[in-house]
Amino acid sequence: MPNPTQLFPSTEDEGLNFRLWVGILLPPIAGGINTMVGYAVSNYDCNVHNRHFATLVNFVCFVLCGIAAFTAFSTRQKIDQRKDDNSLSLFHTRRFMFRLGLAISAGFAVMIIAGFVSVLILHPCDL
Repeated sequence: MPNPTQLFPSTEDEGLNFRLWVGILLPPIAGGINTMVGYAVSNYDCNVHNRHFATLVNFVCFVLCGIAAFTAFSTRQKIDQRKDDNSLSLFHTRRFMFRLGLAISAGFAVMIIAGFVSVLILHPCDL
């Protein structure tokens, strides 16, 4: 049975892996926060007849998607340098995660923008 410590190279950059995972996992979290907190805040916004909190929730979640995209994009140079491992499989895996992080960030940003458009178009009690 192989030793688990021998499966992964000891020179692998764990910070790079962490940033790639942040780029993939943060946008769905931001989208979930936008949906759940947005519905909870819409009742309050109806009672006070303004949309400030719903707009704030959309803005914060959009910024989280931007942070995730920036975090994923910041790994691009290190992925291309391949200092920690010369294997092609690790290079292709990281490049896939980089592209997936950008795509997921863009998709959830569009979802959040669509939610913000509904906040702008509808009255506070219609949300």
